[in-house]
Amino acid sequence: MATITPNDRGKCFACNKEKLIYSCEGCSKKFCLKDLTEHRQQLSKQFEEIENDRNELHQTLVEQKQDLKKFSLIQQVDKWEEDSIQKIKQTAEECRQILIEHKNKHFIEIEKKLSQLTEQLKEIRQENEFNEIDLEQMKTTLATLAEELVQPPDIKIEQDSTSFINKISIFVSSASGDQAKDTPNIVGGRMQVTNIDSTQKWITKNEW
Repeated sequence: MATITPNDRGKCFACNKEKLIYSCEGCSKKFCLKDLTEHRQQLSKQFEEIENDRNELHQTLVEQKQDLKKFSLIQQVDKWEEDSIQKIKQTAEECRQILIEHKNKHFIEIEKKLSQLTEQLKEIRQENEFNEIDLEQMKTTLATLAEELVQPPDIKIEQDSTSFINKISIFVSSASGDQAKDTPNIVGGRMQVTNIDSTQKWITKNEW
């Protein structure tokens, strides 16, 4: 608010001219009547901007209450989820391509060995000469080929214990001194209860 001081002359803060001046209680500066009016207009404009910002904030609050997906922190979690899924899909696809390429070569090798066994069986059938040892060898060969067809001997899948997906955690700081509560943690897709202190809460999702 501006306080008019009659017959008080001095230099105006804005125009620096010797005039009848008025003191602004807010900023403690002194203005002539013309500059004081402009000063008040500037303050009014700032006040209107604050009102507009308040209205926009209220509208955002209403929207986020109606649709939690618009909550910025949930959007961050959603983004983390999308990125993590994309990394998993990309890695899985790369592994599939390697397995498909190797499997095709492996099929050719199995067919070659099976063809050799087939010729051997034909020859034995024609000659009709075989004993227990021959039968056991052929059984072993067939069992080996069947096993290799399911699980190639020269390739295997390993899982690295070091996660390539960043762990995500939510930290909630309590402003009040409430007593300690048990907050559920998400571990491996299951809920686990962990005791926490009286001022902090942790909700943690383990690494994949």
